[in-house]
Amino acid sequence: MATKNNTRKQPSKTNQQRDNELSRKKLIKAFEEAYGMHPTEVKGVLNARTEYYSVQLEKLAFGMLDIEYDKDFFRWDKDYMKEAILLKGLVTFTKDDNGVLLPLKCGATGINVFNRPTEVIVANPVVGSFTREIGVDCEIIYLQSKQGSRFRNLRPIITLYAQRLANCDASIDINLFNSRTTMVFRAPTPQAAESYKAMYDEMSEGKPAVFIDEEMGSLLQNGGKDSNLYIIKAKENFIADVVQNEKLQIINEFLTVIGINTSNTTKRERLVTDEVNANNVEVQANVKLWKENVDEGVERVNKMFPEAKLKITFPYYNAMEQYEDGQTSDQEEGGEDNELDR
Repeated sequence: MATKNNTRKQPSKTNQQRDNELSRKKLIKAFEEAYGMHPTEVKGVLNARTEYYSVQLEKLAFGMLDIEYDKDFFRWDKDYMKEAILLKGLVTFTKDDNGVLLPLKCGATGINVFNRPTEVIVANPVVGSFTREIGVDCEIIYLQSKQGSRFRNLRPIITLYAQRLANCDASIDINLFNSRTTMVFRAPTPQAAESYKAMYDEMSEGKPAVFIDEEMGSLLQNGGKDSNLYIIKAKENFIADVVQNEKLQIINEFLTVIGINTSNTTKRERLVTDEVNANNVEVQANVKLWKENVDEGVERVNKMFPEAKLKITFPYYNAMEQYEDGQTSDQEEGGEDNELDR
């Protein structure tokens, strides 16, 4: 005879309930990773350390551009323009519906025969939302274009190096914490453990002499096979200073990538001219395309809106060119100099 199943079937969750629960879990995970409480993956993304270094590297990156314009007629925000060019990859110069010329963050759309955008889309909380045609009623300045309507920016580079610096900080913190524990006592009995504690307290207080009985002395006989004291050689495992120096190398590498020469900061005594020139070539190769694109964009903006009198320069790139011109002149006049004193 079949038995009747009295188990009550649980009501199934609705799609809305499941979506709410999933969103709640994602939100909790995001908060935990953002504040470094429970990082679920070793990525270094979305935590307080990475965010801190992202801000610091952004400040360094903003130094790679100098922006000038006619301040008698315009009150533009330079940081806004730098953020648009460097972190968004694109800024447009156009007039709003009231005829005011403005630099604005934007998106791009449309496509031409070269697979490049033909229009920009502006969505600004003050001047409103509108589209403009590139080359007709607006012009754009960008670092590097991609296929379609996309543009490259420095955000991935900043995030990468911020993660590395954050990982260095984590290693330093762990190493400093581990270096605080230097002695381990093995106590055969609870009474012996209390004696060890008392002895260590006296040592920590800085007493010039600590007296123990003969039995404890035999247990603490350093080097004996029956010794109950193990000393962790913290100095041999201390790498915080090495990691700190590595942070400087990471920052220097980041600066080289964005076009700021750091060769004068990486040598301790003498600089070989060939090494300096090699670093200059690397820096120039990294930034040459960006500089050309920005220069061409500025030229187009000034042609369409001559009243802007816009000028955007790469000061560190220009300084390297001036340095190389000076070196060439010196070599032509006085021969080749193979070393440079710091």
